[in-house]
Amino acid sequence: MLQGFAVSKKITKFGDIILKRTLMAKIQKISNTLTPFGGIFLVNEMFKQCGLSELIDKELGKRNSNLGYTYSNLIRNFFNLILSGGECVEDIHQHFRPTLEQIPDNKVASPDTFLRLFNELAVKNTIYTSSYGNSYNFNTNKKLNDLNIKLLLLTGQLEKGKFYNFDYDNQILEHEKCDAKKTYKRNTGYFPGVSNIGNKVAFVVNRDGNANVKIGQAETLEYMYETLISNEIYVDSSRMDAGSYSKEIVDTVAKYSKSFYIRANKSGQLINTISQIEADQWEKIEIKSIEYEVTSIHFKNFYEERNYRLVVSRKKADNPQLDLFEGEYIYRCILTNDWEKSEKEIIEYYNHLGFT
Repeated sequence: MLQGFAVSKKITKFGDIILKRTLMAKIQKISNTLTPFGGIFLVNEMFKQCGLSELIDKELGKRNSNLGYTYSNLIRNFFNLILSGGECVEDIHQHFRPTLEQIPDNKVASPDTFLRLFNELAVKNTIYTSSYGNSYNFNTNKKLNDLNIKLLLLTGQLEKGKFYNFDYDNQILEHEKCDAKKTYKRNTGYFPGVSNIGNKVAFVVNRDGNANVKIGQAETLEYMYETLISNEIYVDSSRMDAGSYSKEIVDTVAKYSKSFYIRANKSGQLINTISQIEADQWEKIEIKSIEYEVTSIHFKNFYEERNYRLVVSRKKADNPQLDLFEGEYIYRCILTNDWEKSEKEIIEYYNHLGFT
């Protein structure tokens, strides 16, 4: 009967375990009560059987509570809430408690207990001060970030000893809490730094909504890279947008990555350098049915001695009169230490930032 199943070779170990045990499981009648969230029972069983509960309690420690709610119990039920479509902890009491209490051996805490959990796991802010004297709050929960990496390892989504592609970006998280700050998009919220390994979120470092993208970024990246190394995970390549274009940040990225690809900020110095490129140095390529001209030059804005490469692309501006800075063309530049890939390969690889 199983011959008709085409099981992908790329399935994760965690998914493989779920598939095998689902096919082998005996049918068990748990409750006479109908629920639209029946799939949550299987998720909870796999959560426990795969060792997630044990790892969470091992890493986070024992709670100071007489009610028996462990960190793994509270995190698992909060996970249940999100998977069931809940938006806040109060939804457990108002909408989902009857369903969650049907899960065998599951204890469902009150919303107040969940809020105490969050307070227990919270850490103090770190204050960064800019060269202009402005102060910004950063919040780096090292224990939870390290737990996230260990969970990815336990479920087979990452493997020790392997090299991976690492993406970093800052994302606006819009909200109206009392500590919300106005972002560069004129809304209010936080502006966390987020790193991905493939399609998996590896780290989150929260930041004030009005914090400049470059402030504290070198220290943040070094912390992320070092945490990966401590878990025997290594970085093959790093991709970042123009918010990471500074000498200090480039030095940090280059130290921990075999190769890196960082969008270069436009500046008068950079445009002046590009304007000196000879006409016969440009090569025509096509990416997603759009025609570009590309070339590469040695990058010397930050360094004279390093063999860094600036991949430059340009395309005709729709209305050149509207852009006095660049004129006839729109330019895009990627700073890299990779001299092996073609310009097209580097541009296409960079364009997947945040997607793979």
